[in-house]
Amino acid sequence: MKAKVAGALLTIIVLSGCASTAGNQSIKNETQQSIASKIMKGRTTKQDILQQFGEPTRKTTVDTNEDMWFYSIMNSNMSATSYIPIVGIFSNGTDMKSKALTITFERDKVDSWSLSESSDTVHAGL
Repeated sequence: MKAKVAGALLTIIVLSGCASTAGNQSIKNETQQSIASKIMKGRTTKQDILQQFGEPTRKTTVDTNEDMWFYSIMNSNMSATSYIPIVGIFSNGTDMKSKALTITFERDKVDSWSLSESSDTVHAGL
């Protein structure tokens, strides 16, 4: 019985891998379509954006009347095979996904926005 429980726990640990998330969680599930429905050029204000997404990851003043706000999130998952003895030496890796929302304001209203996503897999081992 103990062997079955230990085997089940080991399987869960190996299959779960190691995950890490950093950045602004508010954009985690956003898409081009969802952002387009929430941000209207010339109408959406900075206060609207703060209510919708919270504080940005970074703010930059471009000109006296122009500001840029950046929201970003990154998620990395270590491959489950990385935890298998001996196998991990040859085939460990990490899957990385990132998403960034950039909003440009003219005075207090949205002038433009862009949402970008990227995925990458980093392999290591012998």
